[in-house]
Amino acid sequence: NYGASHCSTATAAYSMGDSETHKAAGNAHFKAGDYLKAAAAYTKAIKAAPENHVLYSNRAQAFLKLNKVSKALDDADKCIELDPTFVKGYHRKASALHACGEAAKSEEAAQLLLSVIGSGIDDKELLRLGVQIKGRQFVELVDAQRKKSGEKDADKSNDAETKAGAASGAATKERSDGG
Repeated sequence: NYGASHCSTATAAYSMGDSETHKAAGNAHFKAGDYLKAAAAYTKAIKAAPENHVLYSNRAQAFLKLNKVSKALDDADKCIELDPTFVKGYHRKASALHACGEAAKSEEAAQLLLSVIGSGIDDKELLRLGVQIKGRQFVELVDAQRKKSGEKDADKSNDAETKAGAASGAATKERSDGG
């Protein structure tokens, strides 16, 4: 009986190592701009470790770069399902919805971001993405949501303004740079 449990433990350890190897390869391909090979490597990593939410997030980003929006959305949803506290999962989902190019999907993305921020998962990247999608109006929506939920902390409101101002400036610069 020792052999059976030892074997399954060894297999699990091998799979985890295999997953990390494929993830590292995917990261290298992604960094080199070879998004198709990156997605393939992340797929192999997912097969070795299907409960690893980060792998779905990484593959979603590769799919976004390949303009495979529905696949990116599926992976973002799986990432969120596996770890609802992982900020990048929501970032990937909102990015995929916005990438659809439809006003209704962009609005859905903004509402998702508002919901996540309202639930207490506050992150400057989510705020920045909201500003990119909806413009400066997104900050007003976040502040209104915070006031409505009884959050009277002026520092947080001012913090949202500061973050959004920086994000708005970054988004404006990105647009002016042709990005």
